[in-house]
Amino acid sequence: MRVLAGIIVAIAVVFIGVMGFYWMRDGSLESAGREMDQKLEGLDRTTEPLQESIGGVGEGVKETIDNATDGDDKT
Repeated sequence: MRVLAGIIVAIAVVFIGVMGFYWMRDGSLESAGREMDQKLEGLDRTTEPLQESIGGVGEGVKETIDNATDGDDKT
């Protein structure tokens, strides 16, 4: 539980730090939010192949579990 809480706190601190940097640089929260949106959108496009492969792994695990628990001893 401490590891998960630490990860969440670290992500929040980084987000607030980056948002604060853009806010000080641009002078408004609206502009800072727009900048963050553009950066996160670019990150999403960059990691799209990774997201798809992780989704495929998840589907494979689900299928394996379904096959193992379907009551058929042939698996």
